[in-house]
Formats: sequence, C-alpha cells, structure tokens
Amino acid sequence: MDAVVVASSTDQHREIALNALEANIPLFVEKPLCASLGESREVVETALRRGVPLMCGFVERFNPAVVEALSRADAPSAVYAQRLSAYSPRMNAGVTWDVLVHDLDITLRIFDGETPKIVSAAIGRSGDEGRIGEDSVAAVLEFPGARTAGLSASRMSPRRVRQLAICEKDRNIVADLLNPSVAVYGRSYHGAFPSADDLGDGREISERIECSDYPEPLAAQCDRFVDLIEGKCDAHAETRSILPSHEAVAAILDCAEESADTSFRNSEPLSL
Repeated sequence: MDAVVVASSTDQHREIALNALEANIPLFVEKPLCASLGESREVVETALRRGVPLMCGFVERFNPAVVEALSRADAPSAVYAQRLSAYSPRMNAGVTWDVLVHDLDITLRIFDGETPKIVSAAIGRSGDEGRIGEDSVAAVLEFPGARTAGLSASRMSPRRVRQLAICEKDRNIVADLLNPSVAVYGRSYHGAFPSADDLGDGREISERIECSDYPEPLAAQCDRFVDLIEGKCDAHAETRSILPSHEAVAAILDCAEESADTSFRNSEPLSL
C-alpha cells in the first residue's frame, strides 16, 4: 500500500491514523487531525518518531486567494478572518474545530508560527439538541510585537462568507476565499472585527487580482501529498506544522468556557 487517506468521522481518525503509522504507511488525514488536542499530539508524535509522512487537510493553504494574499503581505500588524455558512448535518464537531481551525492555521503562517495569547473568546450554541458542539465562535488573539488577530466563524448564517484581511501600516490586503480574488486598499484599518464595508469603505482599491491562474486547491493539496511521499519536500516540517492550529483551537475553547464560567459566578443572584 502506497498511502492512506482518512476522510472518515473525526472520532475515528486516531485509531485509523495510528494503525497506518504503525505500518509505516504515509498518511493524509482530513482536518481536524483528531477529536481532541491530546489525540492529535499522539498521532503527530507517532509520525515524527517513526519518520512517516503525515499531512492534515488544511486545503485553505492552497486556496488561490490565500496564496496570493500571503505572497503580498510584507509587515502585517493585524489579521481579520470571517467564515459564515448555514448548518450542515454532516458536521460532526463544533465550529471551532471544524471551521475556525483553517483561519488559525492561516493566521499562524502569516505571523511566522509565533504562539499567540488568547485575549478573549466566546462561543454560542443554537439550542438545538441534535447539534454537536458550538455553532459560533469569536476570538481575539495577540502575537508578539503588538500584532493582533480577530477571527470569527458561524454555521447559523443565511449567507456564505469566507474573507481574510491582512492589515499593514499603509494598506489592507483583502481576500475573498469563495470567489478567489484579492483587493489591495490604500489605507489601513484599526479596530476589532471589521466588516467588509469597514475594510473597503472610503478606501481606494490600488490593485485587484482575480486568482484564475492557480491550480484547483484539492488538486494542489494532492500534489503536495505526493511530493511528501516521494521525498520532494520536508515531511518532518509538514508534520510539525499541524499542531499549532490545533493547540490554538483548544486554547480558544478553554478561554471561552472559562469566561462563561466566570460570568456565571460573578452574576447577581436571582430573586425568587
């Protein structure tokens, strides 16, 4: 067997992945790598120890708009990302593990893998008992050098939005991930969770790039996996790049739960 691709339910990832790695079979696992940070660490450590190529399905790394935006970023001071969609029954994890992990992975790449401090985080649930995990999340992260990131995701929206903004001193680089294109605005924005209007309103577009010349993301991702198998790129570096976003997901959820507990403990007692 040349390789294994794991695209099963997330709660099955650990067992399948460990079996493949113990057999020294190169492995591609859809994101998230596993259902918990502990399980993800176990799989990554096993791959590194055995020297078996392991890749996680961060397909947005290959999104033409993301590739174009990151290639243009020079000295980012802030990153904003927003993902909105309607609920899908096939989701078997909360929106933080299932969706926000993409934007965390991108943000960490923009800020050169620096470990962030979670300034604030909040999650929301629809109240539908049939759903697993949280349905919305918003987080503010702080990176060394007074750099920040504001990330939000929701699966309770009537609209589909996938937008990334990289803010620099004199410009904004705004990427539309659904219809891959990049717009560069002439002045920067400073604030929390800007909307698309905030980022563009009153600012002249100095450049617009339609990302039509890039390969299809899934095909590019597959090519990368083949290169890993054939030893054409650093398999250890690829494997090590998996955990930081998973660690950030866990930290955001811990912060959100702690904030909710604190708010409850500090609330005024009910009068009966």
